[in-house]
Amino acid sequence: MRLIVVSAIAGAILAGCNQQAEADLAVCKSDLGKAQSEAAAAKAAQATADQKAGSLQQEIASLTAQVAQLQGAVAAAETAKAEAGPEKKVAAKLPKKPASTTQPVAAQQPPPSNQPPAAPLTPEERRRTKF
Repeated sequence: MRLIVVSAIAGAILAGCNQQAEADLAVCKSDLGKAQSEAAAAKAAQATADQKAGSLQQEIASLTAQVAQLQGAVAAAETAKAEAGPEKKVAAKLPKKPASTTQPVAAQQPPPSNQPPAAPLTPEERRRTKF
């Protein structure tokens, strides 16, 4: 008789444990599904971010090349201006009409200064002046 009671209690305990294990398994499966969907979403977001980073790197390279080209053009323009500058100064020194002796000395143009031209603006100074 004791054996039957003990067997019945053991069977009830095992049945309860089995039900609990099945419930735990269902919860684990649900959690696994959520984790897998979150991982897939994270991979998609990573792929999108990588693609955007690649396009931004291409844009940076393009803009860097454009800046280098513009800096070369500026340097060429400054060289041309520096070469043309002395010729213009010589032409400015020569009077178009002969100077009359009746003009006062103060009315004549003063000689150009020997100071170098102003330095070009740095990129930071150019940004400040745009606004």
